[in-house]
Amino acid sequence: MNPLPPKRRLARMALGLPLLLALGCPPSTPRSTTAHDRSGDEDIAFPDEARANAPDPHPAEGAVADAERVLAGGDVAHAESMLRQAVEATPNDARARLDLGLVLELQNHYDQAEEQYRAALAIDADFAEAASNLGLLLRDRHRLDEALPLLRHAVEVSPALSEAWMNLALALEDSDQGLAALDAYRRAVRLEPDQVAPRVNMALLLITLDRKDEAAIELRRALSHAQGDAAMLLAIGNGLRRSGQPAAAVRALNLAIEAHDGGPTPALLAELASAQAAAGDRDAAEATLQQALTLDAHYAAAHYMLAGLLAASGRYPEAITHYEAVLRAGASGALADRARERIAAARRASQAH
Repeated sequence: MNPLPPKRRLARMALGLPLLLALGCPPSTPRSTTAHDRSGDEDIAFPDEARANAPDPHPAEGAVADAERVLAGGDVAHAESMLRQAVEATPNDARARLDLGLVLELQNHYDQAEEQYRAALAIDADFAEAASNLGLLLRDRHRLDEALPLLRHAVEVSPALSEAWMNLALALEDSDQGLAALDAYRRAVRLEPDQVAPRVNMALLLITLDRKDEAAIELRRALSHAQGDAAMLLAIGNGLRRSGQPAAAVRALNLAIEAHDGGPTPALLAELASAQAAAGDRDAAEATLQQALTLDAHYAAAHYMLAGLLAASGRYPEAITHYEAVLRAGASGALADRARERIAAARRASQAH
């Protein structure tokens, strides 16, 4: 599972994880944090407390502040129009350039967004939000050699900017610097303990580093802040299952289904079935996969998982039917190859009985 998308802010954070994108961009509602919630983060030191507490050097004012309110309301096109006017009226307004870059990026105008971010940095080379946004944009475009220096500079000049630490962590992961990425995630978590995405991304990295017990602890902490957030609950459930905590994963995934607008999706149900099977409840997993196929009869992943459950219980003809459905659904690559292998194996097992 790739790093997941936190809520977009003016200091942009990363997008990823196609399954989560299908659920929509997750909200992030601050909640009160107890001493118990914060335990385990105390060993992280801020690099520069004085600069961490410095005022915003580029506050949104006047027309730019109005455009940000429009953007927060979801009207990206109107916000773009307002920000273009603001940039035309005041070309040296770095905040206006930053915001215009973001609205252009939201509309997939990446070259134009890069131009605006660079213009903001030309006005102020230490504008951390612009360096962070540009660094992440370059990371998303697989230009890590350019991205990493920008992101390192962003956290150097603004060590309290949690989004920049998160973005740096993502770029460090991409460059196979797992331990450095873990440190950056920890800094983001320390700065904003209530934010779910940095903690969950950190946990997913811990799983990759085979530190599953630590990952499970972080995922359980994140769970208390993710209530009502289907995308984050899905990621937490996936991580708990992979951390060897299937019963906790089932609980998180049921919460994700409850929170998802419009009811369960085949992808959510397939993830729940994986957790149920890992927890030893194969009957529940089979029923969940049947529900997923009721929603989408051509969902190849559900057919493949259900076929495996059926084959494991000796129901080979039924298993073959579902493996064949994987191929009829248009599966290709490794999934299709595995389905063909399993069809042959199930036929041999059926004949042996």
